[in-house]
Amino acid sequence: MKNLILLSFIVVFASTTIAQTITINFTNIRNNKGQFCLGVYTNQKDYANKVAVKKQKVMKATMKDGKLTAKIEGLAPGTYGIALLDDEDFDRKMAYGFLLPKEGFAFSDYYHKGMSKPSFEDFDFVLGKEDKTIEMKIRYL
Repeated sequence: MKNLILLSFIVVFASTTIAQTITINFTNIRNNKGQFCLGVYTNQKDYANKVAVKKQKVMKATMKDGKLTAKIEGLAPGTYGIALLDDEDFDRKMAYGFLLPKEGFAFSDYYHKGMSKPSFEDFDFVLGKEDKTIEMKIRYL
C-alpha cells in the first residue's frame, strides 16, 4: 500500500513538473465586450474537426488600449496551435454577416490574411521544456 501511494505521488509530481505555461499577448482588440474562446490543438485533423485538447475562455473586460495578456497552464512539451474566436455576444460560435465573419479571430504567432481557414501548420509551434510567449493579433473583416 505504501508503495502504491509513493508511486502515485511520484507520477503526480512528475506530471506537474513537466507542465509548461504559455503566455499569450493579444493585440488589435476592437472592444472589451464578450470573451475570447481559445482552442488548443495538436494536429490538423483535430483542428479541422474542432476537437481541442484544451479550451479556455478569457474575459475581455480588463483590455486596455486594444491589448490583453492571458496564460494557458498545464501543457506538456509538444506541438500545439491555438485558435481564437472573439466571442462578443457570448454564444461561443462565430457570428456572420453577409458571408463574412462579424466577430474577430486569431491564431498563434500567425496573422491570417486569407479568406479561407488556415491549416494547422500555418500557426503551430513547439512547446519545449521552457515556458513560451506567443502573440495573437485579432483580425476583423
